[in-house]
This record gives sequence, C-alpha cells and structure tokens, in this order.
Amino acid sequence: MPVTLRENEDIVVLYGACTVEDAEVLHGYLTSKPGWLVDAGECDYMHTAVIQSLISCQPQWLAWPKPPHLNKALQKIFASLGASESNLPGKKL
Repeated sequence: MPVTLRENEDIVVLYGACTVEDAEVLHGYLTSKPGWLVDAGECDYMHTAVIQSLISCQPQWLAWPKPPHLNKALQKIFASLGASESNLPGKKL
C-alpha cells in the first residue's frame, strides 16, 4: 500500500502511486491524529482525491514529492492556502 505509517515518529509516508483508494486511508490517518507529518519524498503520483485529503487536513510536510510537476503543483496549492511556514518542507518543524 502506498500509504504507510511510521507510528513511532508520527509520520505518514506516501510512496509510489497513491490512487483514489488510498485517499480514504490517508484521510483517516490524518484526521485521527492531526499531528502526523507527511513524507511524500518517494511519491510519484497522487490521485486528485489524495490531494483533496491533504488539502482538507493541511498537515505538516516533511518532504514534497520529487517529480517536478507534482512538486510544483503541491507547493503552489499549499502556498495559496496560506500554509504556515511550519507546514512546508525545508522549514524548521
């Protein structure tokens, strides 16, 4: 499954292709414990339902996806939502 937990570190890891089926799982994790960090550094694809789950929960990011198109799109989306500096990778969490 492309959505896994590193519970001892409070991190949700997204990797590979995150499909529509993963959106509900992701949303459940992020709403059950709002402090989860999201590491999408190894994610190659996100269905729009996954992106919508991320938008609705606005988690703190540990790493953006590497593919340039996905990286740029997510950064623009979260910047336009007014994500605080602490929610963006590369900033002190």
